[in-house]
Amino acid sequence: MAVSFTFGVGSQEHHDVTVQVAGVRNRVTVSVDGTVAVDSGGNLGNVMPNVFDLEVGVQERHMVSVRFIAQQIIDGGARYIDVFIDGRFAFRHDW
Repeated sequence: MAVSFTFGVGSQEHHDVTVQVAGVRNRVTVSVDGTVAVDSGGNLGNVMPNVFDLEVGVQERHMVSVRFIAQQIIDGGARYIDVFIDGRFAFRHDW
């Protein structure tokens, strides 16, 4: 099941960050303003690695962390994506 969402980072120097998960191999791509910054290449099963950190901006820099959480079925089976900006929790997106 493919998932894609976009969020903004920065106030003076605004950037759009897009996170996409696609295919059976769970290929993760993170793009900044349409340019791919991270490409996991895919992996069968769970996303590995499950944390993707990148710095966004030139004059106004922000650290963006995208964390993929996939619990085992015995633990409830929750699947979601947490986004942190500058070390602070920003939001959670269903996966």
